[in-house]
Amino acid sequence: MPALEATDCIIVGGGNGGYLNYWMQESGLGARLPALLRDKVYVGVSAESMVATHSFQADPAVLAERGVYRDADYEEDAPPGAGSDRTLGLVPFVIRPHLNADYFPTATLARFARSATSLDVPLYAIDDQTAIAVTDGDVRVISEGAWELFDKERR
Repeated sequence: MPALEATDCIIVGGGNGGYLNYWMQESGLGARLPALLRDKVYVGVSAESMVATHSFQADPAVLAERGVYRDADYEEDAPPGAGSDRTLGLVPFVIRPHLNADYFPTATLARFARSATSLDVPLYAIDDQTAIAVTDGDVRVISEGAWELFDKERR
C-alpha cells in the first residue's frame, strides 16, 4: 500500500478477467481503490479495464455446470476456485476490449452487440487503438481505431 499511496497513477495490466476480479477482492485492493483514486489516476489495460467497470459477462451455464467463471464473450475460463464476476464498479458502463483482434477471434462487433442486449448499462466495444477516459463522470473516447457504443438509452 505505501507504494500505491505514493504514486500519482495506478497502471494495472491485463490477464484473465475472472481471475483478476477474484484477486482484486481477495487481496483487499478492490475495497481500497476508491479511496486511493480520490487523487490518483487508474489506467486499466485489457482485462483490467473490464475489472474497473460495472459488470463482468460471466457465462451462467458454465458456472452452473462446472463452477468456473467463464467470460461469455472471450470464451476464457478463470482457474477453478480463483474466479469471480464481481468487478470494481468504478464506472457505470462495461468495456469489451480487443475488438476485431486476431488473437481474440470471438471479440467481434456482432458478439459484443449481443452481450449489450443483456445489460442495463452502456457497453463500449473498443479495439487496441482506443481508450476511454473518465473524468468527474464525463466519459470521453480517445481513438485512432474502431469502437462502438451500445446504449439502450440512446436507441
